[in-house]
Amino acid sequence: MFKPYIMLDKITDIDVESLKNLNITTIMTDLDNTLLPWNSNEYDLSLRKWLNQMAQNDIEVMIVSNNSYERVEKAVRDLPVSIVARAVKPLPFVIMNHIREENIDPEQVLFVGDQVMTDVLAGNMAQLKTVLVKPLVNTDAKKTRVNRFFERPILKAMQMRDKNLYWKDSLNDRK
Repeated sequence: MFKPYIMLDKITDIDVESLKNLNITTIMTDLDNTLLPWNSNEYDLSLRKWLNQMAQNDIEVMIVSNNSYERVEKAVRDLPVSIVARAVKPLPFVIMNHIREENIDPEQVLFVGDQVMTDVLAGNMAQLKTVLVKPLVNTDAKKTRVNRFFERPILKAMQMRDKNLYWKDSLNDRK
């Protein structure tokens, strides 16, 4: 349940061509340390360029966050994304309900996040393809530090069993 479909350095490593090859029309992504540093609303211009490229190619990007709608909206107010707040990850129910309500085919969804124990687990339990990315900054909120403590040995154990589970450069690198 903790194993991601693929591991990439950052969300902007996901390119349109690879998404089209996988028939992906929707990216559901975590906010903190995946799109933006957890302790800032500042984003890199490469993120805006990437989001614009997704929008131009009819790939919807949804932020799925455990934060309040107000917190997420404040952070991404000028970005072309939609918001699913109070997602209660790692539980998959809010994600699954949103997919059903929006009439989205789960086969066409890629779920991206920086935490194994919340993002990957939630995406896998919702039966979505999951992408684990490296956190944008090396620090974490207090509540996240506990997850990181447990996820490191889980990830190492998975990598020992699966030699193909390592950081890749693009979705095309998945074997």
